Amino acid sequence: MTVGRIRKLPEHLINKIAAGEVVERPASAVKELVENALDADARTVSVDLRDGGAALIRVSDDGIGMTAEELELALERHATSKIAADADLDAIATLGFRGEALPAICAVARFVITSRARGAADGTRLAGAGGEIAQRLAVAADTGTTIEVTDLFFNTPARLKFLKAVTTELAQSLRPVTQLALAHLVVHLRVTSNGRSVLNAPPAKELRDRVGALWGWDVAGRLLAIDRHEHAISVRGLASPPDLTRGGRDDVITLVNGRPVRDPALFQAVLQAYRPLLPRDRFPFVVLSVTLPHTDVDVNVHPTKAWVRFRHPRLVHEMIGAALGEALRRRAVVPGVASVSDAPTSTPAIGAHSGAVEAGSTFGGDAGQAALFAEPTATYATSLGRVLGQVQDTFIVAASDTEVFFLDQHAAHERVIFERLQAEANAGTPVSQALLFGEPLDLAPGAGAQLGRWRAPLERLGFAFDERGDSVVLRAVPVVLKGEEPRRLMEAMVDELAGPKAGEPVVDRALAFVSCRAAIKANTPLAREEMERLLAELSATATPYFCPHGRPTMSRISLQDVRREVRRIW
Repeated sequence: MTVGRIRKLPEHLINKIAAGEVVERPASAVKELVENALDADARTVSVDLRDGGAALIRVSDDGIGMTAEELELALERHATSKIAADADLDAIATLGFRGEALPAICAVARFVITSRARGAADGTRLAGAGGEIAQRLAVAADTGTTIEVTDLFFNTPARLKFLKAVTTELAQSLRPVTQLALAHLVVHLRVTSNGRSVLNAPPAKELRDRVGALWGWDVAGRLLAIDRHEHAISVRGLASPPDLTRGGRDDVITLVNGRPVRDPALFQAVLQAYRPLLPRDRFPFVVLSVTLPHTDVDVNVHPTKAWVRFRHPRLVHEMIGAALGEALRRRAVVPGVASVSDAPTSTPAIGAHSGAVEAGSTFGGDAGQAALFAEPTATYATSLGRVLGQVQDTFIVAASDTEVFFLDQHAAHERVIFERLQAEANAGTPVSQALLFGEPLDLAPGAGAQLGRWRAPLERLGFAFDERGDSVVLRAVPVVLKGEEPRRLMEAMVDELAGPKAGEPVVDRALAFVSCRAAIKANTPLAREEMERLLAELSATATPYFCPHGRPTMSRISLQDVRREVRRIW
């Protein structure tokens, strides 16, 4: 008798497969549990995390709660109170609807769920692990639901080993909570990490108040109001003027009918409105809420419910572009630039009181464009030949007896600065430039957690920080960065370091960032003496052919190949 090759999978394995789709990391569980609390009409939601959520996720709410029968049924796959018939899928008005999240989370963790329905005398507590209920108790409890998840992925070690550092997982967990806080203003959302408050968003009457609590009041006060309504589509929210930007895209948040979504087309529609006004590597602060009939949007696209489809996508994108364009075209959105004659007389640069730049530093002088090299004339190496000139103000052309070199001046200078700073860091003698006035860093909760992780390596490079209550103040920067605007610098630093490469040393990654920011840029004319010095210093480095990010610093052409091409045989 032939045994069939197709078989029905056991329920516990089905739950693990579903968990692989829904629960990618602790942040996924946090998102799903907070969404369930909001769907339960909660007005206060508290999230407690330990070790970024890997050790503990506890979400408590004061919502409608569940009876004992409902609580046990909620752990079954595709059991939900939010839809009942086929027609309900065509007009979903809740954040959750699939009935997969809670059983998927419980299938890969140890759990304790306590809930008391409104009007009930007692609550119910269920405890278990791996999706199996081990304990059922009637307990005294407050109205609402508390779900405690510990040892996430304890029975799926393949998924567990892919978790990142605690601060990275914490930053990822704070992101969906921040987005949900911006979508649901009447709800008080709190998050603690290892007992310390990391996010507190009290109920707000207006979006600007909620943004102030999350992004800082300086940012909130400068945002432009967006309000446009046409063709049954409403686009409302806040967006920054072109001179208020940051280096990462996490603060471009789009909400569709109260649901945070990751829609590439919506993101591109936002960027398109800003494109003529922003540098390529800068992104605005944007919170846009798109409201349209529920029948015109399909949220049943992916188990995470993070992607949506529109019945009329082009119309939605055009509405976003028009709404943002209208705000950005207002008078006085972009501040005027004073003429040279109106500029104040020479003012000492920040930190100028601390003395001259040390010998061997990259920059010298404060007037106008800082001189690229300020050291005395040196004896130049000859391994890269002699300088012939500069092409497109970007490539230095040099030649030896056997080769012609085209050097990318930015990549080459990155390598020079990287090895110099590396030597200083290894020797414990980084050269810092103290700021005349400390710069408070009003970072988003996730960014603040990332900075805490990288603080020690950054201090080895010459950065200095002070604690001021719950905020951090930047006191000094490496001397090669003294011309950088401190707040923008640290925003870009946190964005760059948010996803470190596997196995790459912490200090080296930070060094590469500093070197990139300090290096001379493309499209910058250089004097012959500057090109010669850059060539000499690059020749003296340990790895002259690659920048710290692994990009080649030069292209090389053999003169023998040139002779062969033109058939010069004598």
